[in-house]
Amino acid sequence: MDRAQLPFRSNTEGYLLDSVGNVLAQVQDGILVFPGGGVEKDEAILDVITRETFEETGVVIEHVRLLGTIRFVWSESWARTEKQKLRFEQFEGEEMHFFTGRIKEFREPIGEDKWIGELLMPVSKAIEFLESQKPFKSEALYREKQLGFLKTILGRFH
Repeated sequence: MDRAQLPFRSNTEGYLLDSVGNVLAQVQDGILVFPGGGVEKDEAILDVITRETFEETGVVIEHVRLLGTIRFVWSESWARTEKQKLRFEQFEGEEMHFFTGRIKEFREPIGEDKWIGELLMPVSKAIEFLESQKPFKSEALYREKQLGFLKTILGRFH
């Protein structure tokens, strides 16, 4: 199969902040994750980040805006879980839409992928974690974009 002929999976990721500069993020299985998820048929990307954030964390967000969009090809090492292995067969990579916004309130999460434990970390800690992963072995463009957006966000709090 020629992977270059496969479509890209449209996805979202949010850098969502409280009033003191903490970002909604968790380290899960050694990977820093932010709320977000795949775009379903006929779904607006702004609706996706809002829905996925609530399903995963119970957080209601506001003042959401698009930071940017990139496309990147998945390497074979990207597919670790069964879900990812299936996606690897269906898509060449991701079209990632990055968002930022504010946390309005916390409620009980409703999704099957709900986060357990601490939901917030200082933006500086998220940056430190990503920096510690360098050099990025795969999805380098994606990781560099994450760092760039987080550093821009951190600059607004200093």
